Amino acid sequence: STPRWRIKLMAGFSFSCKTQVHFGAGVHRKLLDLLPEGAQSVVLVKGVSDTASAPVRTLLAEAGLNVTLVVCPAEPTVQSINDARGIDHCDCIVVCGGGSAIDTGKALRVALRKGDALTDDDFGLTHDAAGCVPLIVLPTTAGTGAEVTSNAVLGALNSAAKVSLRGPALQPDAALVDPDLMQAAPKSVVLYAGLDAVVQNIEAYTSAFATPFTRALAGPAIGSTLAALRDVLETGSSDVWSELAWGSLSSGLALANGGLGAAHGLASVLGGAYPAPHGALCGRLLMPVMRATLQSPLCTAAIRSDITFCQDAIAQVFAPTDPTDACSGFERWVDAQPLPRLSKWGLRVDEIEEVAQAAVTASSSLKNAIKLEANELAQVLQDAL
Repeated sequence: STPRWRIKLMAGFSFSCKTQVHFGAGVHRKLLDLLPEGAQSVVLVKGVSDTASAPVRTLLAEAGLNVTLVVCPAEPTVQSINDARGIDHCDCIVVCGGGSAIDTGKALRVALRKGDALTDDDFGLTHDAAGCVPLIVLPTTAGTGAEVTSNAVLGALNSAAKVSLRGPALQPDAALVDPDLMQAAPKSVVLYAGLDAVVQNIEAYTSAFATPFTRALAGPAIGSTLAALRDVLETGSSDVWSELAWGSLSSGLALANGGLGAAHGLASVLGGAYPAPHGALCGRLLMPVMRATLQSPLCTAAIRSDITFCQDAIAQVFAPTDPTDACSGFERWVDAQPLPRLSKWGLRVDEIEEVAQAAVTASSSLKNAIKLEANELAQVLQDAL
C-alpha cells in the first residue's frame, strides 16, 4: 500500500486565496497601512463586546478617521444586513469580530455595491468584486476561517434556512489574523469556534473534493488544533493561541478550496431552524457523521484510510477510554465541557426526518466523502440528539 506521506496526484486541481493574509501576535497594528490611500471614512463591524475590538478602535480613533459602527449581536440575516446598510459613504469596511461579524461585513459590502436591499434572490447570484469598497477583516475568534473564504452565511428573508451569498465580492481583500485579539472570548465561544475549526479541517481532509493542497493544510492541523483547543480551555495558556488561530485559518483555506462534509450540511439546516451556535452543532455532529460514513456500503478502502487518519490524530490528543473506539476519549472530553446535545437546542424526534431530508441536498452534504442518504442522516441526528 502507498504510505500516507506519499502524495499521488490523481488529477489536476486548482486553488486560490485572493486575500492578503498577515498572521501573528500583534499584526493588528498593520491595519492603518492596509487602508486605501486617502481613506477618511471607515465602517467598523464588531461584535457586542467592546473588549476584543478595543485595540482596533483605538488605532482608528488615533488616526482621526470618521468611524461608523455596525454592531453584530447575533448570526446575520438578510434583514439585519438591510437594517445596517443605511450608510452615506465609506472608504473601507473593517471587521473586528467573530464569524458572524465577518459574514456581516462581507454581506454589507455586497449590499452597498448593490445600492439596494438584499433579497433571497441574491443567494442565487455570483457577486463580483468590481466596484466594491475594500474589506479588511480581523477575526477575534479561532474557528470559522471566514477571513479567507468567498461566502457569507445569512438567515434567509422568507424562510428559516441559512444560505450563503457567494462570489469574489465576499472575499476579503486583507486579513490580519492576530491571536492577541482572540483571548478575550468567553470559554463557550472558544469551545464552539474551536470545534468548528477541528471539524472543518477533518471534513476538508476527507471531502470528496479534497486535493493535495487542501490535505496538506488540513491534515497536520487536525491534531494540533484539537490539542491547542484543549490547552486553551484547560490552562488558559497564551502560548498556544497561535496554534489555535492557525488551525482556524488553515481550515478556512482548506474548505474554500476543497469543500466540507455532512456535519456542516446538517448544521446549515439546523442552524436555520434552531437558536444553536454553528460550531456547537458541528462539534456534536462530527462523530456520528464519521461513523455513518464508515458504515456506508459505499465506503471504500481509501475513504476508510482517510477517516482512520483523522481518528488517529484525535486519539493522539485524547487517549481512547474504550480500546475498540479511537475517538472515545475525545467524546468523553466533549461531553465534560459540556457540549449540548441537539435536543438542548430544541430538536425533537418527530422533526428528525424533515431535517435529514432537507440536509441531503445541502452544499456541504454533497461534498461528504460519501453522499449520505436521508435515512443515514436521520440516524446521525438520532445519535446526536
